[in-house]
Amino acid sequence: MQTNYTKIKELDEYLRRVLKPKRYTHSLGVVEMAGTLAEIYGADVQKARFAGLVHDIAKCNSCEMMNRLIREYGVELRYINNPELAHSKVGAAMLKQDFDICDEDVLMAVSSHTAGRYGMTLLEEIVYVADAIEMNRTYAEASALRELAKHDIDKACLEIIDYSIALLGKRGIKIDTDTYEAKRFVLDKINRKEVFI
Repeated sequence: MQTNYTKIKELDEYLRRVLKPKRYTHSLGVVEMAGTLAEIYGADVQKARFAGLVHDIAKCNSCEMMNRLIREYGVELRYINNPELAHSKVGAAMLKQDFDICDEDVLMAVSSHTAGRYGMTLLEEIVYVADAIEMNRTYAEASALRELAKHDIDKACLEIIDYSIALLGKRGIKIDTDTYEAKRFVLDKINRKEVFI
């Protein structure tokens, strides 16, 4: 099913209201980076930009509100008391149930943008990578990752997954099993590509 792009204005206004200015600016950065990467890799630019815009739609919720939304939308209960991981799953459910966005490509890109998953599509990888490297990201590795992403989206995705695992490990934060599954999937893709080179 196609995305209802007439909702873009409504969603943009909603995001301006509910997101903090820095988060909204980040979302606009993801729009631009996702669009650029989609052009490079031949993905649907409109879907990439749209998913980039709405990827953090549920990020603004408190832990208490996120827990309520997890139950309300039927999101897996393993995300209770973990708003950092839950926001992507809740965001996808919110887009579908509250805004009538039924494009599974976009919904999956939103759902997997935080932890990734085994079997990520090109669009999912693009949004995952764009979220980590958009131009407002200033951590030390961001610039090198931006360059890598323009040449090899899979290797950039793997580097970002490894960076996330290391960062979360340093902070003592439990790493979602989906992240390890995403790493396995991307590694398999890279290894398959290298066999044919």
